Amino acid sequence: MYFEDSSYSDLVLKKISLPYGNFYFLENVVVTEIAQGVTFTLEKARPIIDAALEFYGPDKKLGYVSNRKNNYAVAPQDWLRFFKEREILGAIGLVAYTPIGFTNIILEKLFIRTKIQRFTNLDMAISWTSQQMRAARLIS
Repeated sequence: MYFEDSSYSDLVLKKISLPYGNFYFLENVVVTEIAQGVTFTLEKARPIIDAALEFYGPDKKLGYVSNRKNNYAVAPQDWLRFFKEREILGAIGLVAYTPIGFTNIILEKLFIRTKIQRFTNLDMAISWTSQQMRAARLIS
């Protein structure tokens, strides 16, 4: 399911469309849908990271949902640098629709220290990630 077909689509506060993907800002969660065949690097993520910091503020922890409707690659070394530089993400929900997608998620879990969960359903991923972020705010 694409995000715009989900029950959460009416909760979008801001949408950014770039040639390599769509990015949806909700109250405390950013949902991404990267385009088919893209290698999603830190360089491509920078405009979204900057927009999120501007939109949410530099101190707010966010949830992140990657809706992997398309096949694309990530550059693991870039994401290692990202997680070393920042601790902006409080929970990550990864949605995969294929066995290969699930295998990629298992590999990514090796270098992500943030609370992470994999899903086959976008609505469940957004619900879990939002719940994790609400719980984190209650604890802090």
